[in-house]
Amino acid sequence: MRKPNVIVFLTDQQRWDTTGNPLDVTPTFDRMARYGTHAEVALTPQPVCAPARAALQTGRYPTTTGVYRNGIPLPPQERTLARCFAEAGYATGYLGKWHLGTQDPVPQDERGGYREWLGANLLEFTSDAYRTVAYDGDGEPVALPGYRSDAFVDAAIRFAADHHDEPFFLFLSLIEPHHQNEVDDYPAPDGYEERYQGRWMPPDLAALGGT
Repeated sequence: MRKPNVIVFLTDQQRWDTTGNPLDVTPTFDRMARYGTHAEVALTPQPVCAPARAALQTGRYPTTTGVYRNGIPLPPQERTLARCFAEAGYATGYLGKWHLGTQDPVPQDERGGYREWLGANLLEFTSDAYRTVAYDGDGEPVALPGYRSDAFVDAAIRFAADHHDEPFFLFLSLIEPHHQNEVDDYPAPDGYEERYQGRWMPPDLAALGGT
């Protein structure tokens, strides 16, 4: 029997009530939850970015990995999801924001054992919503077209197509809706401002008056 493919979608800094919201802002995720496996109750052991990411990659507490705050790289000897899946005969790939390294491009020994790579340690400082630059496995910059999250999803589709004849594990780490870039602007996907104009908005967001 063929081993199942595994894709992890990670979005960054969403409100707890984003999915399943009456605004219908995550229709694809909502559909995946209806027809797939939905872990309705899940808690991170640390609310800060890098420690939470380290815990997700290793299954270990931040106090155990040593990544207890931002700015501490994941120790290269840690047993990660990528290494576990590779040992089981899977092709492994990582796309998007990492935030467990020391620099951009992320050195190979700081990538947690992922064999294929298209990402950045701090994606918000190498790109913005419509100007995406990530680094490939050789550390070379790659410009991706269109809206940033769409560009990485397209890269995920290409990865799946390239590995259709073997089991694969893909970790897709989208930065959205985390703050976007060094200039701190929040451009929405084309058409979204018009789509949600006049729609119901949670009172705490409506009070902000933004887009």
